[in-house]
Amino acid sequence: MVKILQIFTRNMCSIALGKKPPIPVFGIEGRYVSALYSAASQMKQLEEVEKHLRALQKELLKPKVVDFVETSMISVAAKAKMLQEIGKDAEMPAAAINFLAVVAENGRLKKLRRMITMFLAVMVAHRNDALCEVITATPLDDANRKSLMDALKKFVKEGKKIQLTEKVDPSIIGGIIVGVEDKHIDMSIARKIQMYTDILKQSI
Repeated sequence: MVKILQIFTRNMCSIALGKKPPIPVFGIEGRYVSALYSAASQMKQLEEVEKHLRALQKELLKPKVVDFVETSMISVAAKAKMLQEIGKDAEMPAAAINFLAVVAENGRLKKLRRMITMFLAVMVAHRNDALCEVITATPLDDANRKSLMDALKKFVKEGKKIQLTEKVDPSIIGGIIVGVEDKHIDMSIARKIQMYTDILKQSI
């Protein structure tokens, strides 16, 4: 464990010499994410790290895992060792295992979810992707999906690849809600009903 921590610490100290994230990352979480991105880049493990951290992100929501992260009954050293073993069993790449061990050893596990979210955002920029989310009352068919993709291309910079996430929410009744990068467009029927209801209330 000491050797692993030393290797990762060297990676953190040499971040200026390594590959920096394609977008700025700030705070304590940003320092860890920068170190991870640099180490994974040098080890050619970026995509593998992303895949495993995305899976881990879901696990971190489970009550037992939340208890493990928040408990003070287990020492940081023990947590680091357990995460290292879990990482090996899950066949995580070395960069991810080292990252988790250092986060635990430094008592930063409560910030891990935020770190993973930040790293995934870095990877979106790394691939020059544009994150887009669409919410509809019923699933999109192929024709509507194609029309939507054509429309979304007008909202993103040329050359960016659209990474579309589709969600179905019957409560919006109809219409569509679109989030594309930092833009949010609500054209749902539920929103229109709420708008007209507010207008009626103001006129009473």
